[in-house]
Amino acid sequence: MVRVRLDVGGWHVVVTGEHAVLPEGMTHLPDRAFRMRTTLVSVAFPHSLVSIGSCAFHSCSALASVALPAGLTSVGDGAFYHCSALASVNLPAGLTSIGQQAFDGCSALASINLSAGLTSIGSSASVTSIGDRAFSGCSTLANVALPASVTSIGDSAFSRCSALASISLPAGLTSIGKHAFWGCFALSSVDLPVGLTSIGNYAFCGCTSLRSITLPAGLRSIGQEAFKGCSALARVAFPAGLRSIGFCAFADCSALARVTFPAGLTSIGQQAFYRCTSLASISLPGGLTSIGWHAFSSCSALAHVTVPTTAKFDASAFFTDTVVLRLPPAKMRTLKRWYEAVDLARLERLGWRGAQA
Repeated sequence: MVRVRLDVGGWHVVVTGEHAVLPEGMTHLPDRAFRMRTTLVSVAFPHSLVSIGSCAFHSCSALASVALPAGLTSVGDGAFYHCSALASVNLPAGLTSIGQQAFDGCSALASINLSAGLTSIGSSASVTSIGDRAFSGCSTLANVALPASVTSIGDSAFSRCSALASISLPAGLTSIGKHAFWGCFALSSVDLPVGLTSIGNYAFCGCTSLRSITLPAGLRSIGQEAFKGCSALARVAFPAGLRSIGFCAFADCSALARVTFPAGLTSIGQQAFYRCTSLASISLPGGLTSIGWHAFSSCSALAHVTVPTTAKFDASAFFTDTVVLRLPPAKMRTLKRWYEAVDLARLERLGWRGAQA
C-alpha cells in the first residue's frame, strides 16, 4: 500500500492508500487542501482542529463519511462540494458556521442534524442564516431539523433535495429565499412559523407532493412562482396581513379547489392562478385594486367570480369557457368600454361568455 507524506499548510499529513491522517496540533485545514483527490475515501481529523477551509474536500467523489471533531467551529465555503459518495456527516455541538455550498452536490447525503449552537450557514459573518445553495442537490437528504437560532433561509439552500420529506422550521424564521425548496418532490407538508414575512420567488416551485401549507399571520408577500406546479396542493387560506400574490405564484396547482382571500389583499399578479383546473369559485376582497393579465385564465372549472368595484383588470384575467363575473354596475360600465375597444370576434374565439351584474 502506498504511503505518502504531504505538506499541507506547513503540516505533514500522512496519506495511506485511500486514507488520510491529519496530525494532532493542527487547528486549521487550509483551503483546497484535498481538492479533487478523487481516490480519498476517509479522513481522520485531529481533536485540535477548529476550522476547515474553503473547498478543502471539493470534488472528493469517493469520500464516504466524515467524523468531525468536537472542537470544530467552522466549515468553509464549498468544503465538501460535490462529495457525491458522502452518505453521513456528524456536525459537532460546538459548530457555529457552515459556508456557502458547503455540502452542495452531496447526492448521497441522507440526513443531517444541525447543532443548537449553529449561528451561520452560508455566510462568513456570524448571522443566523442558512446561505445560498448550502445543501443544494443533496438528493437523498430525507429530513432536516434546523436550530432555533435560524432566522433566514437563503437562495437555493435546499433546492433539488428530491428525497426531502419533512423539515422543521424554527419559530424565529422571518424569510425564505428564492428557489429555497425548488424541486423538493417528496416534501408533503410545511408549517411556516408565525414570524415569516416573505416567501421568495420559486421557493416551493415544483414541490409536487406538497398537499398542505400553513401560511402565517405575519406574511406580507408571496413571490413569483413560489408554489407553481404544486400539483397536489388542494387548499390555501391566505392570512389577514397578506398584501400581494406574485406572478404565477400558484400557476398549475391543478388540485387547488378552494382559496380564501384576506380583506387587505391589494394585488394579484399576472397568471397567479393560471391553469388551476379544480378552482370552481372565488370571491375577491373589497380592497383589491389590481388583478393581473390572465390571473385566473385556463381555470377550466371556474364558474363564478365576484369582483369588487375597486379592482382594475381586463377580461383576459378570467378567460375560461364557462366563467360568469358578478360585477357592480360601475365595473359593468368599465367593461362595456373595454369591449368597444377590442376585437369582439377574438373574444368569442377565446370562449368569453360575457358578464352578469
